[in-house]
Amino acid sequence: MEEPKLILTVKNNKNNKCIIEILNRLYLKDLNSKAEEIVKNVILIYTSLSPIMAYGLLISAPPSCLAKIYPVDLVIHSVKEQEIIDKITKFLKKNIHFKTFYVDCYDRGIKINCREIEIGIGIGLKGFANVDYKNPEKVIVVNVIKNSTYLSVIKKGQEKVSVISLR
Repeated sequence: MEEPKLILTVKNNKNNKCIIEILNRLYLKDLNSKAEEIVKNVILIYTSLSPIMAYGLLISAPPSCLAKIYPVDLVIHSVKEQEIIDKITKFLKKNIHFKTFYVDCYDRGIKINCREIEIGIGIGLKGFANVDYKNPEKVIVVNVIKNSTYLSVIKKGQEKVSVISLR
């Protein structure tokens, strides 16, 4: 099964128009790109492009309906808190190098204990990196959507789409 490369959040009631605008941007590099609204105002992007290339195409000329863009670094086909914590902690220690971070967790279309996930990842990375809410090197974003979990490792504010991002 093909894994999504981006998670997009869109402004209220703009999803249909937004999907067309998003695909128009992605079709410049990949005519086989697909977009699927998985829960209200949350769209998964499937493309052969790398997550960072797809992110670049959208952030360079963002559709007006787009609110946030999360490049997907890891997909976990589970919504069990401890399994999410273990797999993300293992992945981060092996693949990502940073000194400071904090964790943001969002449950979309499912109720889980996001606080437990945030604290669990923080404890799991103890001795590897330090939690810093004011000036983190990386933000660990955990999006739990329906029956899967998506990890994004980004800079603070990188997910936000605005005119400021074009400067």
